[in-house]
Amino acid sequence: MRKIAALDALFPKIRQHLLAATLLNPERWWYLSDLAQFLSVTPSSLQRELSALTEVGILERRRDGNRVYYRPDPSCPFLSDLQGLLAKTIGLADILKEALEPVADALEFAFIYGSLARNEEISESDVDLMLIGSLRLSDLSAALREAERRLRRPINPTLFTLEEFREKWQSGNHFLRTVMQAEKIFLLGDAHELAATVER
Repeated sequence: MRKIAALDALFPKIRQHLLAATLLNPERWWYLSDLAQFLSVTPSSLQRELSALTEVGILERRRDGNRVYYRPDPSCPFLSDLQGLLAKTIGLADILKEALEPVADALEFAFIYGSLARNEEISESDVDLMLIGSLRLSDLSAALREAERRLRRPINPTLFTLEEFREKWQSGNHFLRTVMQAEKIFLLGDAHELAATVER
């Protein structure tokens, strides 16, 4: 049976990205053309969605001269539930990238693997996070705690130096072989760079 992402079953793609942009940045007022540019779509493709989301009270609108701006309506009774859903799905990678920014110089690669990368997650799924670089888990603890709070999911980090990762891969480590063959969501680096690096 074909696997689909949980959010794909609930919302069309354009609505997913529109909701993520607006609801995960709740203090920002978006002008239509700015939002369209951010999402790489035409303004006309957003107008119906914005009208519908405003009508049901998820977004509020404000007019300033000839411009109309949108942001999440803080009085929406299920706003925090929607924000949690989006953070745990479409916004997950962005939240983790932001959390890793302070230590990015010490990282070669970072990616999500496991059930979330395979779109097979359930509400209790951990975020399996692989980190390859020259840092310690203690360097990440505060950032990962904040990411866990925002995602409302536990984060399960696995950390290797590049040398450790390469040695384990070349010795045929079953865990790493399984991870490397499975779906991944890269936060730093990409699959081709990682494959080339470990085979070097």
